[in-house]
Amino acid sequence: MTQQRPNHPHLSDLERQLGLTFENRDMLHLALVHRSYLNERNNTTESNERLEFLGDAVLSLVVADYLFRQYPDRPEGELTDLRSALVRRETLAKWASRLEIGQFLYLGKGEAQTGGRNRALTLASAFEAVLGAIFLERGMEQTAAWLRPLVETELVSILNEGRHYDYKGLFQKTAQKTFHITPTYHVVNETGLEHERVFEIEARLEGRPLGRGHGLTKLIAQQAAARAALPVLQAWIAEMPSNNTATSTTNTQSQPQAVPDTDPNLESETVSDEDKPV
Repeated sequence: MTQQRPNHPHLSDLERQLGLTFENRDMLHLALVHRSYLNERNNTTESNERLEFLGDAVLSLVVADYLFRQYPDRPEGELTDLRSALVRRETLAKWASRLEIGQFLYLGKGEAQTGGRNRALTLASAFEAVLGAIFLERGMEQTAAWLRPLVETELVSILNEGRHYDYKGLFQKTAQKTFHITPTYHVVNETGLEHERVFEIEARLEGRPLGRGHGLTKLIAQQAAARAALPVLQAWIAEMPSNNTATSTTNTQSQPQAVPDTDPNLESETVSDEDKPV
């Protein structure tokens, strides 16, 4: 006897948001099942995590292929930086929010009550799961065509805002070359729910604060802090006496410059004793 498939009438609304229809709606339904939902439904035994795994691979390939063809003259390192900016959690969560995927998720009561429908990690994972379902339903060519407008729009924003640059690496290289000092990063504040922390991190040189940044991960916040600190550091270097900056490589290595005591462009802020180096 053939088992009757469940009806999912609300998925029509999601299909309209996606601009796609599914012959196998069970697959789209599965893409929306968060693991927290399994604890409360005895008749549901699988979450969207396998589809998330598949969608992650599809996303990486589609983005890599697009960048490879779009920028034939860019080196591998630049393409890698652009891909990383495109596939990071914040980007995927933004796309999921734009498509209103959160309202269709099957969540456990606790997850739903603590803001799960708007949580970046949950939304990013759901987007990848939906992408995996689209791939199984439509194949790679149609999946890439569906994803491409999202990638193109976000890429313009990334390039305009410089979000693909390794500000942390550039900041460290500049500090070490001029002062022979490696910058340090310190968590000065954490906000948000336990599973949705926003970190505020301060970049320092010999204990002196140069800039702060925020992010959903410490690495992203460090990049933001380095981006804020870099122009301050560059201003310090530009204001150095010419006889100090026009030294030979040998002299520079043996006689590093001293870090300025104060910076007029940086507002003084009191940092609590709870700040932690990262």
